[in-house]
Amino acid sequence: MSENNNKLRRLAVLGLACLATALALSAMAALVGATSAIVALVAIMWLATFRIAASNRKEISALRVQRNRARADYELVIEQLCGAVGIRDSMEDRETQRLSRLASILVRQMRVPTEQVKVVEQAAALRDLGKQGVAQTVLHKREEFNERDWAEMKRHPEIGYQILREISFLRDVAVVVRAHHERYDGQGYPHRLRGDDIPIAARILAVLDAYVAMTSSRPYRRTRTHEDAMQEIIRNAGTQFDPEVARAFAAAEKRGLLTSSAPAPARLGDSRVASEV
Repeated sequence: MSENNNKLRRLAVLGLACLATALALSAMAALVGATSAIVALVAIMWLATFRIAASNRKEISALRVQRNRARADYELVIEQLCGAVGIRDSMEDRETQRLSRLASILVRQMRVPTEQVKVVEQAAALRDLGKQGVAQTVLHKREEFNERDWAEMKRHPEIGYQILREISFLRDVAVVVRAHHERYDGQGYPHRLRGDDIPIAARILAVLDAYVAMTSSRPYRRTRTHEDAMQEIIRNAGTQFDPEVARAFAAAEKRGLLTSSAPAPARLGDSRVASEV
């Protein structure tokens, strides 16, 4: 309401100023002639334009400072959140770097809005936040999971969502964190979402998370090769993964955009699922 009142006040002042200027110019024209009045009008217009431009430059500069400060605060909050719950020592950990780079490549390949890159990157950094609410005995278990272990582990996307949704500027990220283990065929968790009901950023993250998980070292299995991980992504297109995302990922691979993100090949071992728990 106060903002509307300020706008009305400014309009009223501007209207009165215009009226006063018109009256003054009319009087000048009557006294010293039309030419002098026109010269005075041009001078007034140039002065007004200069003042408006200067005011706009100040406002733009203030907005730029405010935006940069907000961006820095945003990154700091996420980094501190990661560190506070012990997810990682730094946001610049190797897997998050790989996910961020792959997200940028895949979003460009798919030609989806570029703001999705940031959402995927932030969700990648915070995707395992909810594991802080999972039993430590399950998190560090090296043996195969039993049914009870899986039930416990599958709680982590919802736990992460419940934490992140309380932070206003992370609510979009919270939705992606909750959905990053959903499957395109509706057989994922925690809410068995299907197809386009899964946010596009979550569908992208699901492919990237699976690829990075398969080609990274894990205590319960050996690292998969880049080629084998790509075959697994393609094989599960339309079931576990969005086929459009899988096709775009394969197209990026054919263009040679993924090879620098893949670690050195290693022997293939058993894995629990294509996407990491």
